[in-house]
Amino acid sequence: MAFSELIKNFAKTRSYVRDFYIYGFKSRGDFTAKSARTYDDERRRVESWLAPYVRWESDKKGKRVYVSLDTASTGSNPLYNAWKAKSFTDNDITLHFAILSALAGGTKTVAGLTDAVCNLTGVFFEVQTVRLKANEYVKEGLLVKESRKKTDYYAVSALTIPSMPVEREKLLDAIRYFQETAPFGVIGSTILDQEQAPVNDTFAFKHHYIVHTLEDGVLLELLLAMQEKRRVSFVQQSTRFGKEMTQLGVPLQIFVSVQSGRRYVCLYIESTRRFHNYRLDFIKKVDNLTVHPDYDELRHMLDNAKTLCWGVSFGITERKQTIHMTLFIDEQTEGYILERLRREGRGGEITHVGKDTWLYTNELYDVVEMMAWVKSFTGRIVALESTNREAVAFFERDMARMAAMYGGET
Repeated sequence: MAFSELIKNFAKTRSYVRDFYIYGFKSRGDFTAKSARTYDDERRRVESWLAPYVRWESDKKGKRVYVSLDTASTGSNPLYNAWKAKSFTDNDITLHFAILSALAGGTKTVAGLTDAVCNLTGVFFEVQTVRLKANEYVKEGLLVKESRKKTDYYAVSALTIPSMPVEREKLLDAIRYFQETAPFGVIGSTILDQEQAPVNDTFAFKHHYIVHTLEDGVLLELLLAMQEKRRVSFVQQSTRFGKEMTQLGVPLQIFVSVQSGRRYVCLYIESTRRFHNYRLDFIKKVDNLTVHPDYDELRHMLDNAKTLCWGVSFGITERKQTIHMTLFIDEQTEGYILERLRREGRGGEITHVGKDTWLYTNELYDVVEMMAWVKSFTGRIVALESTNREAVAFFERDMARMAAMYGGET
């Protein structure tokens, strides 16, 4: 069978690109889903999109491939190519242009649309075939459908932009920025392709999370459910055991980490009456379910609960944990440390308890989540106390290991 760079199942490609090329820790021997030939086909397909950025190295487990690029000097996200590689049939192409051309003159019924398509192409199409393609375009927003006396009428959507407005170059600059910074940036990339415009040569980004375009399909389904206040179910793959689990709940908000760029959906689990966050890159399929009657009340509950979150964890029991951190800060020369404490403390209370001594206090659902930030004050911490004893023990173990490694007193 001839190799093709086009794909039918984006979910399979998304998983392959993420596991092998983004994380970069798997080799051919770790590909157990199908045959080795399938691995080779998938590898060639991905490398046809990402050839300039593919690197490899070998170790005792074999050859590992991965993507390596400098995001600050990359004008456009190369992973957008994965979205643009969807396979199609001859009929798909024929019907795409014929339907849009047939409706350029105005609204038509499905029977009238079918006759027009047949006349334009010289090919006989069943009414049901044209109806299915037209309804697909209605769902995509290219067409609109109106029912009159049990008859469906189709027309080109008013949202379809036939050409760029007068201020073309200014708009293209906005699109270049959008495609690299906003969710669904592949839309901007597609518009630039359509306009045959040069890729981004204006903007550079220090923190550029290109991999997140792979989960935009999941994000879209979740946002639609949130807009319609619906419950969802989705399949999530366990990072530790590789097993798939189905989660059921009410999606309330999308969280984005300012440190890693990772995106999470906050789900209210009705069976346990708790909030929980799930990483979007581990979600494989989303199904929108029934409308939740108390959606607005749940959203209000979340707004209150977020004030007790350091990051995305609501803890094990959603019980409040306290932390008290005493710091040595020279009041004459280290005002910037105090300013940092105020800026990054996320609502914590700061008290002056003595000369050059300050007490930081906070109340959170999960103190463990903030320990990386706490350790950034190493060398200034006079005392650390918390109702979460495991968090303090974790900190003390790390300090002891560091002392053993570099010498000195704990």
